[in-house]
Amino acid sequence: MILRGLWERRTLSLVVLLIAIVPIASAAVGPIYSAAARTTIARDAVEAAPLEGRGWRYTTTEGAIEAKVAEFTAGADFTSRPILGMETTSGRPGDRRAYSLVWQDGQCEHLTLAEGRCPAAAKEVLASQASGFEVGERIGLSSIVEFVSAEGQRRPAKLEVVGIYRPGPADDPFWFGRTLFSPTGEPGENKADALFTVPQTRLETYTISVGSGLRDQSGWTDYAIVYIDLERFDERDVEKLAAMQAAAESAGRNTNAIVYSRVADMLKAMTANTGSLGVPTLLVIAQLVGLGWMLLFQTVGDLVRARGAEIALARLRGHGRVRVQVFALAEPLLLLAAAVPLGLLVGRAAAGAMIGALLPAGVPVFFPPDAALAGVAAMLGGVLAAALAAWRTATRPVTEEWRRTPRRTARGWVLDAVVLAVTALGLVELLATGVLTDVSGRSSGAMAVPGLVALGVALLASRAVPVLTTRLFGVTRRRGGLGPFLALRQVARGPVTAGSVIVLGAAFGLATFAVSAWSATTGDYAEAARFHNGAATAITVRPVEPNRLVAAVNAADPGGRTAAPVIKMPGPPQLIASDPARLAAVGAAWRADLAGGTSLAKAAAALPGPASPRVWVRGDRFRAVVTHDKPPKGWTIKLFATLRVPGQLRPGHIPLGELTGRSGTHEWNLPPGCERSDCELRAFTGEPIPPPQFAASAYVRVAVTGLAVRDQGRWRTLDLPQWRVDEDPGKRDGAFAITMVGNQTLRPVTYDPEMAAVTVGPVGRKVVPGLDNAFADPVRGVVTSAAAPGLTDVGVLVDLEQADRHAYGVHEKAEFQVWSSLSDTAALERALERQGLTVVSRRTAADLAASFAGQGPGLALLLLLVSALAAAALALGRTVLALYTAARRRAYELAALEASGARVAALRTALLLEQVITVAAGTLAGLLAGLVAAGAALGRIPQFAAPPITPPLPHEVAVAPVALVVGAALLVSLLAAVVVSELLLRGIRVERLRDAPA
Repeated sequence: MILRGLWERRTLSLVVLLIAIVPIASAAVGPIYSAAARTTIARDAVEAAPLEGRGWRYTTTEGAIEAKVAEFTAGADFTSRPILGMETTSGRPGDRRAYSLVWQDGQCEHLTLAEGRCPAAAKEVLASQASGFEVGERIGLSSIVEFVSAEGQRRPAKLEVVGIYRPGPADDPFWFGRTLFSPTGEPGENKADALFTVPQTRLETYTISVGSGLRDQSGWTDYAIVYIDLERFDERDVEKLAAMQAAAESAGRNTNAIVYSRVADMLKAMTANTGSLGVPTLLVIAQLVGLGWMLLFQTVGDLVRARGAEIALARLRGHGRVRVQVFALAEPLLLLAAAVPLGLLVGRAAAGAMIGALLPAGVPVFFPPDAALAGVAAMLGGVLAAALAAWRTATRPVTEEWRRTPRRTARGWVLDAVVLAVTALGLVELLATGVLTDVSGRSSGAMAVPGLVALGVALLASRAVPVLTTRLFGVTRRRGGLGPFLALRQVARGPVTAGSVIVLGAAFGLATFAVSAWSATTGDYAEAARFHNGAATAITVRPVEPNRLVAAVNAADPGGRTAAPVIKMPGPPQLIASDPARLAAVGAAWRADLAGGTSLAKAAAALPGPASPRVWVRGDRFRAVVTHDKPPKGWTIKLFATLRVPGQLRPGHIPLGELTGRSGTHEWNLPPGCERSDCELRAFTGEPIPPPQFAASAYVRVAVTGLAVRDQGRWRTLDLPQWRVDEDPGKRDGAFAITMVGNQTLRPVTYDPEMAAVTVGPVGRKVVPGLDNAFADPVRGVVTSAAAPGLTDVGVLVDLEQADRHAYGVHEKAEFQVWSSLSDTAALERALERQGLTVVSRRTAADLAASFAGQGPGLALLLLLVSALAAAALALGRTVLALYTAARRRAYELAALEASGARVAALRTALLLEQVITVAAGTLAGLLAGLVAAGAALGRIPQFAAPPITPPLPHEVAVAPVALVVGAALLVSLLAAVVVSELLLRGIRVERLRDAPA
């Protein structure tokens, strides 16, 4: 009987089934998409980590490396095959450098042979070009022997050089970030490039420790490199990854094994980003489930009400209340039960399509248990609706079910008042107190604001529409014709109007907010990326001396319009040093309104400082003539000169000797680089060395009275510059103090002691890191701005020339870049490489904005956008269908009107106007709700995993996307209204009056 009833009402039953499937599918999409998004975040974290953060290097001196690594990686299907290796370290007789003798499985595939071949037998080695060895040469290492007699005599093993290699790229993952050889191919001072051999060498030699102890093969260290395989890694593996890192840290404490890795830092970043996805996504899913409940509530109620006559007949036949309730619930519950598996399947397919279109390629799609729970939760709204509708139908008077026109029943205010009160309280709690937070402690509760606002506005609109149409009754009595007269009364008393306005208002409110939030957030991403990247494209290059960087950029871009040299120091406060003129020419990120109306060109013009000539020296020996106080008895006073040496980022120090008497001439050899290129004299410093016992600190005043340099055997006198003492800027006599407390530095006056700077944030006159990270450079703010190119935090923008003059060298933390206004920088990069720079990477502002969108909050907003638009389309379709169904129930009434002389045109106008008023009211209510929610929540919803400090974000909603959504909804609803009206009119015939009303 139930199946026969479903067949008789097959159209409505099919509609209920379809509408039930969609909310269940929408609810299931959230967890499936969220799991894929977490996989994307996890993979991005691994990919962005340094080599040491993408895996582990497991080392042991106790052997059995394969078994230990197998135990370490047990159950981790996402790890790559271990790269096995072994090594030992030894010196050579008469050579201070340490040599590493290494075998790593697959080594010859990652080295470029210059001559010879790879080792294949015991005691064969592969040496680097920088080592100076030749093919066929036999070398010995002090700790590698091939014979030990009973008397302890040793015979060093002769290792034959069978090949010469050129170093491969230093960032080759095969080496796990190790420095086994110099990337530049130049010999090192303390460590030689590695010698590569084969495992048989270990079996046919012995290793001995310093002293005399024989260690057999135990002097070798076994290791295995294990990487995370991104193609097999997903969010389900994060817990196992954390367990492996904990085991790696435990191995170092509890065993003799050492596991080196930076996975802990990568895990921290990964957890923070995936955690920022959790709460926003949960709130998005909850709002979608709530919207699904509203759709199901009305649709399932329609099905139960359609069976009102049958239920009334069952009551007349004497069935009890429980049996009547079961009879009333049977059909909707059967449809809902069938909708659950179908909805989950549709959700899985829809989520797969979303993931394929919105997330990077290769992200796996799997069905988490949360997806099934979300689908079932969405279905419960239909169960509740069926139960409530069945109760109302079963308790209504039987005679009411057979009335051709049901009596108008007043809609109670109690439920609406409760919902509005709860909504208002929820908004206050979410916006004022931020009760919901994510793992970073930031409030995520604002993500629930659009749903609450949309529901509240939709309820008010559903109350306002009948009231407003009632006020127009008098107008339609006097003018307008029959069509508006019928339409307004049907809207005012129609049972479908209120429900349709609520569903449409809630759905379009959520959709309008989603579009507004996405457009504003996309703009915020672009603005943050523009400032953080500095310019359209930031090219990272290997560190070189600042003047070489500037010269290379000038040669690669002689016009000065497309490239600017930049050196960044992390701080805090951060420091960006660049060529001001080029910075303004390449269109670096700038907003005059954030800098008090000052343009970038004007700000850049205020940055350059003194252009005093520097003190250049070139030759093989340096001389300084000084006068000074007589050193106290027992004290040793040493004098040093500090130089900037070509090819070195760190400063070079040369000792000039000890001060004796009251004057003297002091000489020392210059660094080798000063023979080939100009070095710069940066400072004189002193070091007091006290005697074992002393009563007072020494204070020796020193003045430099002459400078000279020897070049090609001839001495050349240098002009004395003006001098400045860093610790006493007022002194100009060329003298400085050497003492235990307050030791001073004498420097040529080539710089402004307080650099001019564009300041962002509370920098004031604080010291900034400087290029040498010494935090000895105060700045003088010439322009104050809320944001500046390249700065992500409080910091300064300074002239690179002045920063170079201030600093003694460049710290290893410095990042060297070339900013360009071009989006395609291939030609510029080739020009830079021709000038000797090595391009490491490039990043565009668009790439950075895309990375922001790929963080947790951005992925949650993307889910809200797609799901809310789909829900709005479903709500619109459901509303049109409900209006069509309600009008069909009035077919008897419309046929009677036509029989009494009403024109078809008037009936068409009535039907069309009824639908347009209802749909337009719901859509416009949703627009209002979405914009109100956007105004209240856009500044509060999480957008970044780590909120940027600069620049100030505009949160500007783009008008075009919102207008497009609302306009498309109104256009589709108008077309649907026209089509539905025509279909209904074709079904109205006077002959219908002879039939009993259905």
